Amino acid sequence: MVETREIGGRTVAFRHESGRGPALICIHGSADNHHVYGELIDAMPERERYALNMPGRAGADGPALSSVADMATYLSRFVESEIEGEYLVVGHSLGGAVAIEHALQAPPQLKGIVLLATGARLRVHPMILQLFEQVKASGQKIPPLPPGLYEQGADPALVEKASKDRELTPIDTGGADWRAADSFDRMSELEKIQVPALIVAGTRDALTPAKYAEFMAAGIPDNELHVIDGAGHMLVMERAEEVAGWIEGFAGRLG
Repeated sequence: MVETREIGGRTVAFRHESGRGPALICIHGSADNHHVYGELIDAMPERERYALNMPGRAGADGPALSSVADMATYLSRFVESEIEGEYLVVGHSLGGAVAIEHALQAPPQLKGIVLLATGARLRVHPMILQLFEQVKASGQKIPPLPPGLYEQGADPALVEKASKDRELTPIDTGGADWRAADSFDRMSELEKIQVPALIVAGTRDALTPAKYAEFMAAGIPDNELHVIDGAGHMLVMERAEEVAGWIEGFAGRLG
């Protein structure tokens, strides 16, 4: 169920499904919104879970935030408003950066983080940044699709649905997301993360290669690493059942 709240003078929009704790707070990647977690949320029917929209998309007031640090602050305000008990942050791509930033703040209710197809540094290829600027200048309203998102043989119906869902993220917001990702770098801070981390990567991820996950596993003191053979960047959708199983096991051990 999609809900809205007024938090800090903004309308905040999120999907919420009830269940047992610790709750999962899911943060999407660049130019995406809460819909990217649809399959994953549906695969964990007994867990309390939230899929939070960052500002400027899918019913959440703008403008878009310009840095991962600002996104982590937005997440903290959401936690203060909506979460009563312990929780985990699940982050895909740019959302993983937000999860890392949030964990470095060491909030007392945070039990762990789940890092999906992400990295401690998210340098963005200039071609992607230029692509968003070109599409914006042309007046188009549909966000461009960076190459290499999906694995080989991706379900066409899933790809088509994801493309429609991304239309809820304006071009300006998507461009701001990619610029925020490009400036993120916590490679030297990973050892300061005090909560356990579940790290999941795909061998065919062109945007955040598996070596990014291996670097995080080498730096975060308490972690569990899974690399999925053949999976691409959108493993949060394409491998939802598999990823959900690992998250449930991880959350169960922590809870």
